[in-house]
Amino acid sequence: MKNNTLLTPNEQKILRGEQFEGAQTLYDPVQKTAALFPTHTALRFLGKNISYKTLSAQVETYANCLTAAGLSAGEAVTFALPNIPESVYLLYAAAKAGLRIAPIHPLSSPDAIAAAMQRSGSRLAFVLADSAQNTAAACPFAVVVAVSPAQSLGFKNALYCLKHPMPKPSGNLTVLSAFLAAPHALTLPPPSVCPAGEDTSILLQSGGTTGTPKVIGLSARAVNNLAARGLGILGRDKGTDCGMLSVLPVFHGFGLAMGIHAMLCHGGKNVIFPKFHRNSAVKEIQKGNVQFIIGVPRLYEALLSHPRFGGKKLRSLVVAFVGGDFVSHALLKKFDAHVAQSGGTCRLLEGYGLTETVTVCSVNTAAENREETVGKPLSGIEIAAFDFSDGAPVPLPADQKGELAISGDTLMSEYVADSAATDAVFFTHDGKKWVRTGDCGSVDADGFVHFVSRYKRIVKIHGIPVYPMEIEQLVVAQQNVSDACAVPVQGKNNEQEIVLFVESQDKTLTETLPALIEQKISVFAKPARVVLVEKFPLTNVSKIDTKKLIELL
Repeated sequence: MKNNTLLTPNEQKILRGEQFEGAQTLYDPVQKTAALFPTHTALRFLGKNISYKTLSAQVETYANCLTAAGLSAGEAVTFALPNIPESVYLLYAAAKAGLRIAPIHPLSSPDAIAAAMQRSGSRLAFVLADSAQNTAAACPFAVVVAVSPAQSLGFKNALYCLKHPMPKPSGNLTVLSAFLAAPHALTLPPPSVCPAGEDTSILLQSGGTTGTPKVIGLSARAVNNLAARGLGILGRDKGTDCGMLSVLPVFHGFGLAMGIHAMLCHGGKNVIFPKFHRNSAVKEIQKGNVQFIIGVPRLYEALLSHPRFGGKKLRSLVVAFVGGDFVSHALLKKFDAHVAQSGGTCRLLEGYGLTETVTVCSVNTAAENREETVGKPLSGIEIAAFDFSDGAPVPLPADQKGELAISGDTLMSEYVADSAATDAVFFTHDGKKWVRTGDCGSVDADGFVHFVSRYKRIVKIHGIPVYPMEIEQLVVAQQNVSDACAVPVQGKNNEQEIVLFVESQDKTLTETLPALIEQKISVFAKPARVVLVEKFPLTNVSKIDTKKLIELL
């Protein structure tokens, strides 16, 4: 941390967290920050800088339009948009108008958007122009607004629309320009009852801690509490001179809370893209617009493979965080070595979190980190391992594996419209409220959290627990291996067995890896088969698509 006397009076206010005092909505701290730094860049989108003053004006306009359209306080507004200025405007406008925020994946199918809207009781959706017509047909109970990803780019928008024409408004389909010009002209269907509790402000789609699809209800307070820790996580005393490579979309808790919200609460800028493109990302890094990066492993692999990701300009990077999927130690070391070779000090650090805690709840930092851990809990957050085998939670001593549970002020409010699941995931211990994670791990004597595996990923081979992540960590450390994925399948006599998929062209691995795994881990972890794959299929959030891998068998 730098000397606080070097900060301006307004920067000292931000450092003291005054923007969060009395905050009732997600927009309150951003609005206060915008008033302090109106001329600073809030968003950088495809080469265009958007100031905090402009951001505030757009949020005001969008909020007024949402109200004029006939939406009532507590209703949910759905938007299936990538990281474009309009998605940020809608995020905060909905909060300012007293509405619930329901972002979903921009590539969701029309049927998936319809299902998500029905779960949240939403009757207004903003979606990409390319899919708007089909989405409107799937959502007769709602009004669908078509949005162009180039809406904010003037002449470039006209060029984009030549290739991707906006649909013609008809029936329950309109376009963003028409909505902003005459929101009162919308004919919304009658409102439905929103199943969320009073404390729920943000509705995020998630698999839940058990892998069953759920809607996670977060309070604005919980998201603000995480954002308030932003500078501490980043190891800075101010964010006004920094930029975040904001690639993860706002439908992702980490993308919403840390990729967008935290920087805007601290006067920094978000460098946003409608879709991650490594050339564009590298250009922004080279221009010095990016000091922080958060992302999944694939993002860093893409950066490292780019020929221009190097040189003195990498020295502008301060810190990078990775999570959301299996992270190999080889990737962490490769990134650190690459940046160091360019004379930079940025390190790639691993963290841990889940949407039930707004995402990140423990992280390695530049000041405190330990290899093969996911760091220490954030300030004010507690993480402990428990034994639930007899029903009641029993806390476990240091280094003993159990189910990780989390307590603190960033816990979700509920699983929306699922009181049974909500009751099952929360428990009280030592007078505090905790949430079960469904993850196996331990906490060492120094407070570092060791993540072992999702319980749903723990496989029993002949009654012995096997951890696929342990196999993958070993395999990706070998030569000629780009990535690995250990998948349980039904084998002979209905016994489970491991099939190891390896991203490599080295055919000798099919023979050498099983022996290595047996030697280094156990005979039970030895895969029944090793399948070489040229490139892993990925899901929409850049995780390995195991269902498609199994289809290769």
